[in-house]
Amino acid sequence: MANVYRRGAVWAAAAAASVLTMGAESVPAEAAPAPASSLRISCGNPELKVWYDSDQFGKYLKVWFQTPRGCPRGRRVDNLGGQIYCKSPSGHAKLVYRDNVMNAKAPAETEMKALPPKSKCKSFYAEAKVVYLVLDGHTTPVFKDTWHWNWGGYPA
Repeated sequence: MANVYRRGAVWAAAAAASVLTMGAESVPAEAAPAPASSLRISCGNPELKVWYDSDQFGKYLKVWFQTPRGCPRGRRVDNLGGQIYCKSPSGHAKLVYRDNVMNAKAPAETEMKALPPKSKCKSFYAEAKVVYLVLDGHTTPVFKDTWHWNWGGYPA
C-alpha cells in the first residue's frame, strides 16, 4: 500500500512540473547564452602592444591597444579605447596618444601610432578600457588596465 502512495506522489510531482513548464520555450544547450563568467575567462582586460622599430632615420616606439589574445574571434566589442601620457620628471603628464574603436568584432585593435622620441619623453603611463556586447544590446562591466614603462623598456 505504501508503494501506491509513493507512486501517486511521484505522478503528482511530474504533473506539477509539466504544468509549470508548459508553454516555456526549450533552448538547446549550444544556443543558450554564455554566462558572464565565461566571458571574463576568455575576454577581459585590454592589452597594450609596444613595438620598437628602427630605420636609417632613427628608432621609433609604436603602440596600440587590442582585445586580449584569448578572446574568441567574432566576439562583439562595444568600445575599446585608451590613452598614453608622457610623464616628465616633475610629474606633469602630457597626452601623446588617444584612440578609440567602437562596434567592432574581436580581435579588435586601435590604430598603431608612434610615440615621441626618447629625447622628448623618457617615461610613459597608459590606461585602456574595453566593454563587450553580450545580448540584445546589453554590455559587460568595463574591463580596464594601466601600465607604466620607460623608453626602451616594455609596459608593466
